[in-house]
Amino acid sequence: MSAESYPTPIQRASGNLAQWLIVALLAAIAGGLWLRGEQSGLPAAVAQNAGLAGARGVYAFTGPIDRDQYGLFMLDVDEGTVWCYAFDNVDGTRKLRLVAARTWVYDRYLKDFNCAAPDFRTVQQLVSEQRSRPTSESVPRPSRDGAGSPPGREAPGP
Repeated sequence: MSAESYPTPIQRASGNLAQWLIVALLAAIAGGLWLRGEQSGLPAAVAQNAGLAGARGVYAFTGPIDRDQYGLFMLDVDEGTVWCYAFDNVDGTRKLRLVAARTWVYDRYLKDFNCAAPDFRTVQQLVSEQRSRPTSESVPRPSRDGAGSPPGREAPGP
């Protein structure tokens, strides 16, 4: 081994000094961040005003329109509108075509429209019947002598 491969004492001291200087600077930065907490000297960057509650804006997502065709669905939460585009092949060029659009602002006022069974009146009746029953009728509890147990099952013995 040659003498050139080992650092001299002066090189070792300057390397240690640089490492300690880096450690001290990182500690000062970490301490400053820790002491600062949530306070910031810079204002927060806000791209758009946040709404009071809930999701806002326009959302885009894809989904199937037909067996072999997908579309781009757009949803405007603020205006209560949904619309859909499909890709069409026109002279070898793919182009977007508006397939459907509607507002749902007034839909929430409908009680029963184009719904499969059970409709809301049937569900409302079942709920009121269930609520009117006493709670003791809802689930039979097995007794020690086996009464109230399902057929073929005996109540556990002592």
